[in-house]
Amino acid sequence: MAVCFSVIISMEFGCSSKPVKLQYEIKQYGEKIAENNKNACISGCLIFEGDSNVELINFQEYFAQPACNYARRGSTSEDLLKRADKVKQTQPSVIVMLVGGNDLLRSVPIEDIEKNYAELIGYYKTISRKVFCISNLPVIQKLHSTNSEIITLNRILERVCAKQGITFVNIYPHLYKNGGLNPDYARDPVHLNKAGQDKLVGYLKKYLNYR
Repeated sequence: MAVCFSVIISMEFGCSSKPVKLQYEIKQYGEKIAENNKNACISGCLIFEGDSNVELINFQEYFAQPACNYARRGSTSEDLLKRADKVKQTQPSVIVMLVGGNDLLRSVPIEDIEKNYAELIGYYKTISRKVFCISNLPVIQKLHSTNSEIITLNRILERVCAKQGITFVNIYPHLYKNGGLNPDYARDPVHLNKAGQDKLVGYLKKYLNYR
């Protein structure tokens, strides 16, 4: 989730050097993952799609199998629909998705998000029998999107997954503390640090049955 990323970071940290440092670190992450994708985005791989909280995870560090990361910061459910053919062309064995926070930031009507979820998951099912949807993550209380809205969105996603026979992975309560994103897992108001990424992937792997 990274719409107006620089603005969000500045709101939290003010005019310090932290936003600049963080954006530099994110650029380095992006370059590293792009290099990894050259070999990982192959038939039979694990594909991870979503927004910046997915983009910033180097999944290859966690899996022995090729782990391809197609996520992009600022992505909405509509953006994933536009990239769905790219996922199909890769022919993955597993698809993991985390998206929705940026839809809320852009004030996309909840009915449209639900429709996009249904269409996206339905399409993914034609590509792979193993599709996993990760819940949207908690955020600090200062942001435009509130945790109550995120909980509502997660319930909708869970319902869509149930209708389509897809696994819903509810990581939200495992990252939540005292009204928002647990600071132990936060690198900034909306993004996970390494401990948070470890927590998310560790929980996800219980469902994937991958090492």
